[in-house]
Formats: sequence, C-alpha cells, structure tokens
Amino acid sequence: MSNIFNRILLKLRLKQKLLLSYLLLILLPILYLQFYASGRVAGIIQEMVSFSLDQSFSQTHSFLAYKLNRITDVSDLIALDEVQMTRILTTNVADYQLQDQLQDGNKLVQFLSSFRDGTDVSKIRLYLPDGFLFANEGSSIFPLQEAQSTTWYAKLVTSRVKLMWFSSLDYPSKTTDTTPVISLVRLIRHPDHYNETIGILRLDMDERMLKEIVSRANTVKNSLTYLQSSDGLVLIASDDALLEQYLPAEGTAPPIFQPANSNNTQLIKGKRLEFHQLQIPQTDLTMVTVIPHQEIVSTSTRLQQELLVSLLAVGLLAIGLAHFISLHMTRRITHLSQKMKAMEAGILEPIVKPSGDDEVGELIQSYNYMSQKLALLKDIEVKAIKSELKALQSQINPHFLYNTLDQINWMAQFGMYDQITTIVQSLAGYYKLTLSNGQDIITIGQELKLVTYYVEIQNIRFEQRIELNLQVDEAFQQGLIPKLTLQPIIENAILHGILRNENREGGITVTCERHADRIVLSVIDDGVGMDDMHLEALRSGNKIINPTGSGYGIRNVQERIKLYYGEAFGLHFFSSPGDGMIVEVHIPLIVESDSV
Repeated sequence: MSNIFNRILLKLRLKQKLLLSYLLLILLPILYLQFYASGRVAGIIQEMVSFSLDQSFSQTHSFLAYKLNRITDVSDLIALDEVQMTRILTTNVADYQLQDQLQDGNKLVQFLSSFRDGTDVSKIRLYLPDGFLFANEGSSIFPLQEAQSTTWYAKLVTSRVKLMWFSSLDYPSKTTDTTPVISLVRLIRHPDHYNETIGILRLDMDERMLKEIVSRANTVKNSLTYLQSSDGLVLIASDDALLEQYLPAEGTAPPIFQPANSNNTQLIKGKRLEFHQLQIPQTDLTMVTVIPHQEIVSTSTRLQQELLVSLLAVGLLAIGLAHFISLHMTRRITHLSQKMKAMEAGILEPIVKPSGDDEVGELIQSYNYMSQKLALLKDIEVKAIKSELKALQSQINPHFLYNTLDQINWMAQFGMYDQITTIVQSLAGYYKLTLSNGQDIITIGQELKLVTYYVEIQNIRFEQRIELNLQVDEAFQQGLIPKLTLQPIIENAILHGILRNENREGGITVTCERHADRIVLSVIDDGVGMDDMHLEALRSGNKIINPTGSGYGIRNVQERIKLYYGEAFGLHFFSSPGDGMIVEVHIPLIVESDSV
C-alpha cells in the first residue's frame, strides 16, 4: 500500500504536493458536512415540489371539470327544451305548413344562438333528418346526412351512449371550418319513442382555450397535461411535441390506471415518467399530467449544485492562498517545464528571466544552451527543405519550353506570323506567372490563368483539339497553392489521355470544392483513362511513367505538396480504361491574408 502511495506522490507536481495536505486536512471535513446537509434539504424540497404539483393539478382539474360540465348542462337545456326543441322536431313533416316551418326555423336558430357565448361555446350545430325545410340553414342547422359521413357519428352510434366528446381529428377533412375544437355530441331522442333519434346536437369549444386551461397544471418544466377518453384516445394536449415524445404510440395514451383517480410511475422510451390522473365527473374523460421524474428532483439537485459551488468557491479561495504561498517556490520550475513542452512542439525560445545560482538556475542555463543549438539546427534544416523545393520546381517540364520554341521556329518557316504573335503572348504570360517575382506560392486564380496560357499554347500546337472548362468560384480563387501544381496534371491529361483518343480531341474540366479543413481541386478529362496497374503505380509514386515527361511532373507535384503541407495532403487519382481520369488536389484552405 505504501508503495502505491509513493508512486502516486512521485507523479504529482511539487506545488500539488504542497496543496494536497491542505485539501486533506480542511476540505474533506467540509465536503462531508456539505453532502450530509444537502441530502436532507433535497428531501424537503422534493416534498414541497410534489405538494405544489398536487395543488396545481387539483385546481386545474376543478376548473376544467366546471367548463366541461357547463357544456354538458347547456346540451341538456337545449336537447330537453319542450317549447323550442322537442315540439318542433316531433312535428309530422307531412302536416308541417310552409309558413309554420319558416317561423319555427327562425325561432330555432335564435334559440341555439342564445347559448353561443363565444367563450365556452364557440359554435352550436343541430343535425336534422330530411323533410325539414330549415335543415339546410347552414349556420346552426344542418342535414343529418352531413353528420352521418363523419367518424364521430359512427363512434357515437356504435357506443350506444347519450353523449360523447370528440376532437378535431374526428371531423372529415372536407369541412370548411379549420379552427381546432373539442366537441360534445349527443343524440336527441323522441320523448315518446326513446329508441327513435330525431336529431343530433353538437357543441364546439375552442381548443386553444382548453389548451390554456390544461397548461396551468404544468408547473414543472417539460411536464405535459392531456385529456384522455375511456378508449385511450387523447383529445387535447398542452404540448403536442411532448405528447409524441412521451407516449408510446401516436395519438394513443397508456391505459387508464386502476383506480382511475390515482398516481403511477411508468418507464416509457427510457424515461421515468410520473402520471397524475383524475377523472372528470359526469364524463368519460380523464385529466392526466405527465411529469419527468428528473424534473421533479431537478430543484433539489440544483440546490445541491449551488451548495457545492459555494463550497468550491471557498475551497478555491483557500487553494489560491496556498498557491500564492507555494508559487514562489515553484515558479521557475513551472516556467522551465512550460518551455520544455513548447520545445517539443517546435517552439525554441530562451528563458530571459534571471535564473539564479541554485540547482534550478543551473537547469535554466542548460536549457538556454540547448535551445540555441536546436534553433541553429532547425534553421539549417529549413534552408535545406527550401533548396529541395526549388530544385523540384525547376525540374517541372523543361521540355515544354523546348517544344514551344521549336513550334515557333516551325511556324516562322511557314510564315504563320499571326499565330506566332498569339503563341508568343501566351508563352510570355505563362512564364511571367511562372517566375512570379520568385514566389513559390501563388493564388489559385493565378494558377488557373497559368493553365489557360498553357492550354492556349497546346491548342495552337494540336489544332484546337483541347477544350478547357474552368468551374472555380471567385471565393476559392483567393486561396493559395504551390506554383505549377495544376499545369503538370493538365499536361498529363492532354498527352496521355486526350491525344490518345481515336479522334485525338477532348475536354478538361477544373472544379473546386471545400471539404472540412481543406479544398479539393479536381482535374477531370475525357481521355482514354488508365488501367488498374498503371493507376496503382501512379498512386504509389514508385514508378515514373516517363522520366522526361508529365509522369515525372505529377510525382514532382505530389512531393512538393507533401513537403509544403505534410502527409495528410497531396494528389488522389481515379480512373478506369475508356472513362477518362480524375485527379484531385488536396491542399489546406489558406487565403492570401492568412499567409501574411
């Protein structure tokens, strides 16, 4: 055991060792007391939250029951009215005089309108059988046939109950009224022949008003309250998104618990949910509130966190004082350690602060001597790499100049002076960009211009058989690229791809896209392509296709990109015989301002 403790101490820094004794002697007792007290307080807070939830749930349930029972009472007043309702609906249609029907229709509409208050009852609909002239009134009275085509009518008739509640989901999609509502529907029976239905009454409540009511029960974050019918369908929910998240199937709630007025806990979709439910009197509806268990305990958890933060603040203050005391002893060692880590990352900087004459001072003097020697070696290495890059760049396509001069000489012999002017201008522009004031890195826009000059010269040589299509956005043209990166790839596409086509002509397309931390320039040709053996040799870089030609130039480009940017960047090749070739140039996204 002592050996393990010694190994742990050896891994700690000197300043940490000095602080460890303080932590053990002071902070551990405080932590013990804090967790004991916070645990007791957390239990009390959870009880208070549960009490508050019960109060809000009970008050919301009472108010919702009042609203729904009021709608039920209104339906009773309308359906059982003997003067305006029963008398009119039980009248024999064959003996119903036209004038009497018109008068009774107006009275019936006024009677129904008197119950529409705009707050609880937003609309009243009365569905009557055929024969009544006022059945097509259209605002309050409708033909029974219109209701018979709805889903809620089928449910009402099948259930054989006096009244039922339905949501907007049970209405046919062809309805012109798109306002979401919750409706109470009931059958109006003949007072003398109870099995005979003489009409259907529907009272609509604004769904938004009911949502606002049930939302009052949601005193805890991410809680959900909904109304559930006896067959498990959800009529209305305070939050439709949470309804889909909490309930296992769309539009279907968990079965009502037994007894119906109870609380329960279920694990749904990996979440522990607390269900509080209470049936609405005189209805088949149950009000259910769903509360994530995590939200119930979140208040106490937050208090524990606040107490812990306070403790940490006190502890940090104490640690800061101890740190201040020990800092004088460890400052120079820490600074030396930081410099050593920076040296590992390639940053060679001497320590300019006074080193002192003790053992730490001797270490600092040794570090300064070592950093100076390493900086000298690094400078020599950088110069060697730059010399190698210059040598590689100078080797790219020297034969291009010889071929172009030979072409000019041949054209001069045949008196092709106009074309000589064009080719000389293109050659001058090409070499002006190639020299580029001795810069090794140019913009992508300049590189594309250089490629344009090169293809113009080659088109004069090969009788305009090459079509160059540049599809590079202006945003990418300010990016930086090693000079003469695309030209050897274009040359390879012409000499080893397009000119080997049967008609010795074709096109080259250059595109550019951004991929994460890099840009990818793609050179696409429609030449003869390349088989797997030669493609693999080109990818490996071990075989030079032509020591004086573009195969060497492509290998040269590959080596230069890796020297500039590292092994993660370079060229990627894709081809198959007869399908042309794609060469992707992967380089980091660097714009001109970044290089300054």
